[in-house]
Amino acid sequence: MTDSVSFDQIRAVLYDMDGLIVDTEPIHFQAFRTYMRELDVDLPESVMPDFIGYTEFDNLRDLKRRYEVDTPLEDMVADRRAIYLKLIRTSSIEAFPGFWEFSADARQRGLKEAVVSSAAADQVEAVLGRLFEGRPDGPADSYFDAIVTGDDIERNKPAPDIYLEGARRLDVPPALCLALEDSPPGAESAASAGMMVVAVPNEYTRGLAFPGAMAVVESLHSARRYLSG
Repeated sequence: MTDSVSFDQIRAVLYDMDGLIVDTEPIHFQAFRTYMRELDVDLPESVMPDFIGYTEFDNLRDLKRRYEVDTPLEDMVADRRAIYLKLIRTSSIEAFPGFWEFSADARQRGLKEAVVSSAAADQVEAVLGRLFEGRPDGPADSYFDAIVTGDDIERNKPAPDIYLEGARRLDVPPALCLALEDSPPGAESAASAGMMVVAVPNEYTRGLAFPGAMAVVESLHSARRYLSG
C-alpha cells in the first residue's frame, strides 16, 4: 500500500462478496456440513473461521486430510458445489446492512465498483443473480463495472492476483483502489496488491487479525466514512 495516497484520492472500490456484500457464510457452512454428513462426518461450526477467505477446493482438501476421506478431491468439490447451488436457489439472499448505502455513496462520488470473489464463477453468478432479483438497478453485470471470480486467476487469495486483475479490469492503479474485506486472507490479498484495505468482519471473523488493513470497522455503515477522506 502506498503511504502517500489518501482516501480522498480513491478512484475505485472493490468488494469481496461472501461475508461482505451478502451473508452467505452460513449457507456455505450448511453445504459443507450437509456434504460431510454424507461421509458420516459431523462437522463442528467451530471450523468456520478457518474456512473463510479460502476457496472451497482448499477447504475440502483440508477436510479430506483431517478426516481421512477416500473420495477424490475433484468429486468432493463437485458434490459439495451442487449442494451449495441448490441452497442458494432456495435461501433468502440479502445484502448486509449498509451495502446499498455504501455503494450509493461510491457512485455519487463517481467511483468505479467491482466484485472480487474467490468463489467459482457459477457460485458468484448464482449469488449475485439472487441478490439483484427484482431490483431496478440490476442485473449485477450491468450494476458493477467488473466482476472477478476465482476462475479468472491462477492463484487465489491470499495471493494478490485477483485484486490485481480487478484493478486491471477497472483500469485504475491498485494504489487508488479501496478494498473492503471480511476475511484475513482477503485483506492480505488486497494489501499485497497495493490497495488500501478496510476490514469489515462478520460474525465468524470478528476478533481476528487482518494483515494489511488500514482500519477494522464494525459495519459497512461505519466504512462509509472512508469514502470522504
